[in-house]
Parts: sequence; C-alpha cells; structure tokens
Amino acid sequence: MKEAKLLIVTTVPETLKTILVHQPRFLNRKFSVHLASSDEGANKTISAKETVPFHVVSMKRGISPISDLLSVFNMCRLINRLKPQVVHSYTPKAGLVSMIAAYLCRVPVRVHTFTGLIFPTQTGPKRFLLVNIDRIICMLATRVIPEGEGVKRDLLSFGVTRKDMSVIGHGNIAGVDLSFFQPGIGAVSSKSELMKKSLGIADEDFVFCYIGRLNRDKGLKELGQAFLKLPDFVQLIVVGELDAEAPVDSYTLALFKEHERIHAVGFKADIRDALEACDALVLPSYREGFPNVVLQAGAMRKPAVVTDINGSNEIIEPGLNGWIAKPQDVSSLQVAMNQAVNTPKTELSVMGAFARSRVVERYEQTAHWGRMNAFYLQELNID
Repeated sequence: MKEAKLLIVTTVPETLKTILVHQPRFLNRKFSVHLASSDEGANKTISAKETVPFHVVSMKRGISPISDLLSVFNMCRLINRLKPQVVHSYTPKAGLVSMIAAYLCRVPVRVHTFTGLIFPTQTGPKRFLLVNIDRIICMLATRVIPEGEGVKRDLLSFGVTRKDMSVIGHGNIAGVDLSFFQPGIGAVSSKSELMKKSLGIADEDFVFCYIGRLNRDKGLKELGQAFLKLPDFVQLIVVGELDAEAPVDSYTLALFKEHERIHAVGFKADIRDALEACDALVLPSYREGFPNVVLQAGAMRKPAVVTDINGSNEIIEPGLNGWIAKPQDVSSLQVAMNQAVNTPKTELSVMGAFARSRVVERYEQTAHWGRMNAFYLQELNID
C-alpha cells in the first residue's frame, strides 16, 4: 500500500523529459505519483518512461489572464478527481496555477520550488508584477523550497515571503546521473573526436563549450565580445537552439554563425561529446537557479567559467573547479577565460578531478531522490 498521492506539476513537459527525468519513477515506489503539464506531444512518452499517469492541463507562458483562469479551472477539476495529499509545482506559471487550484481544493501539502528567479533582472512594472505573482505563490503554498541559497536570499531580500525556507541538500532539483555523465566512455570519446575533426579543431587548441538556450539572459553577447579578444588558438563550441521568447541579439547570432573559430552546432539531446571535446565550460548567465550544465560538466571532469550569480557561485570555487567573472562585464569575462586558457594542462586535470569529486559528494542523483522522498514523508508526518 503506497503512503500518499503526489501530483507533480510543470508548465511544459520538457522539464519532466530532461531535468526531472526518472525522479517520478523513483518516488512512485513510495507514493502514488501523478504528473501534470501542458501537452506538447510528450505525454505518452513521459508516462511510459516514468511508469506514472500524465495529465494534460494547458498552461500558457507569459502574462495571459484569461488563459490562466482557464488553467486554474482545469487544474481544480484534475485535483478534485485525483484528491492528492501533495501538490508540488516547478516553474513560475505552474506554480501560480497549481498553488491557486490546490489552495481552493484544500490540498493539505502544497509545495512550490523556486528555481531561476526572473524578477531580479527586470525593472519597472514588469518587476512589480513578477514579484507579486511570486508573493501569491508563496502565500498559498504550505512549503516554499528555494533551489539554492542564492534563490533563498533573493526571496527574502525582495520581500517575496517571510516563510521559513530550507534548501534540500546542497541545492539543485535533479542531481546528476554519474554513470551517464562520466569521462572516458569509449563511444562518447569517439564521437567527441569526430566532432573536433569535423569542426577543424586541433589537439593543441583550447576549447570552450557553451551549452544552453540562445537566450539574451545567458550572457552570450558578452561571451561573443570576450571571445574575440582571446588568442587565435582558442575555439568555442556553442550547443543549443535559439530561444523564441527572448532570443540573443542578431549581431551575436551572426557572429556565432560566421566566425571560423565559433562552432554553433544546434541542439543536442546528448551533450556528453561536446563536454568531452572541451577544456572548460563557459556559462556567463545574468541569472540562474542552480544550473544543471555546470554540474554535468563537473561530472565529466571539466572546470567552468561562470558569472557571480545564484547557483553558479554555489558550485564553482575559484582555483579549485573553475573561475568566476562579473555578470554582464566583457572585461571580467575575458580575464576569467584567459585564466582558463593559461592554466597548464596538468592543473586543468587536477581541477577537473576536483570538479567531479564535488559532484559525487554533493549532487549524485539517487541521493537527491532519497532526500526528496524523505522530504515528502516529513511534510506528511509519515515515519
């Protein structure tokens, strides 16, 4: 007999397909787990992979009051039918919709996890609106979970909530599959060598790799400008597709497409060959929650150049597993990238080994799932 019914809600299925993959299946051993998200053709695939029911509740990103009211209505219908003891939402719109619906339906345990906060990088009316939406989510939730300590500080300093908050483990919502993200896997190494050869990257070149959406808040404009000032033996692999909602500027996009030492390879479902091909990851974001890609790179024994923002600065310790630059600062990013380029190969290897050991110690996937299992039992007062 399973302990209780748990409904996990995300705005879009991509979160369940990639970041939270296999976590619902693990939790379903103890709980009766159900999933809800918008339908982008992934419902049957996700349900089969996780071996749990998937329910379609359309939710529209961005500000859309009429659509949001319809989403709340449909979420209420689902909750009244399932009668879960726990509703746990991730991502802003899922949080707003499911916390309102769960409150109206008197679900006893209502949890929202805040990952990357949008409002700190906004100004004016948009910041005011986003902060107040997050305040509503916090007010209706019985438990607010910040993904990392930086997110927790922002929620408190901006007055979003005064509720007691604790980060689960050392942060991050997923953990890393260390059997998948590990260096030296033969097939991955072969693909990596083929990639470098096809891109014209020589063994003596220093290779940076960026992995993520081509979004303006990812610091790609500064990355392009800083890269132009690096030595000619430095190469950059860019993995990711253009973000339709907040695309990178046209100049930077053209630079990525046309520069002979920048290789934009598009979206990759499996990023291990790109990580294997590089000497260091670079993630110059303006904001993050707790970036998975930095952990995945660490698991592959790759140090990282990151910016001094939430999550990234909780993972990277300068000189041990990477370098930290000021956000939105070309000169600072150039200095950090140059430091990486000028680090001897033997020292890079030591930093990579430390990076993996830190991920093993703090962010191993099944250990995180165990912490989530214990969290739900605690919230439900089950021994």
